[in-house]
Amino acid sequence: IVLGNVCAMGLAIILSEMYFHKTAKVLQTIFILPNFLSITVIALIVYAFLAPTNGFVNAIIQNLGGTKVNWYVTPSIWPFLLVFINLWKGTGYSAVVYLASISGISNEYYEAAMLDGATKLQQIRYITIPNLRFILSIQLIMAVGGMFRGDIGLFYTVTMNTGALYPVTDVIDTYVYRSLTTSQSPGMSVAAGFYQSVVGLILILLSNWVVTKIDADSALF
Repeated sequence: IVLGNVCAMGLAIILSEMYFHKTAKVLQTIFILPNFLSITVIALIVYAFLAPTNGFVNAIIQNLGGTKVNWYVTPSIWPFLLVFINLWKGTGYSAVVYLASISGISNEYYEAAMLDGATKLQQIRYITIPNLRFILSIQLIMAVGGMFRGDIGLFYTVTMNTGALYPVTDVIDTYVYRSLTTSQSPGMSVAAGFYQSVVGLILILLSNWVVTKIDADSALF
């Protein structure tokens, strides 16, 4: 949640400050493209890099004199890898949301700041970021509410549903899917899904309450 919002906000600020707007539009399109890729395509891209026999990463390791690694039975790498893949896929889309908010900030603030001798970094710190607090709080509330909901495509498809990775990649959604397709316990799957919804609702209400105590104008409701 923290990395996603920081990276998206940083990317949006960089794009908004670019002098050549056409270049910014091209970069914006490039960054948002991964969001529209199917998770199956992303899984194949990851496999092309990490394939045990002829993967790109293992080819580099072998050329450097090392031994090949079967990444699909190495749990320690996947928490970091899945975070990176999620960032690569979603940062561009989230940046567009922040970019839309930045475009709504009045230029009068920046003109007044420039007259007072404010640098670009000072303008970003005292004008841009404070004006993003509303959309940031909404993003955080929704993200906290969805903490117990995992991206089943990310955790199931990208990892190739490898049993050796379950200790670090098995989430409630993959458990529910597996229970419905391979085991005879639909009741437990329904209970787990209901648990997700209840806890998600509680987290949204709790996080929104915390935001109201900090800044009532930035709360979701």
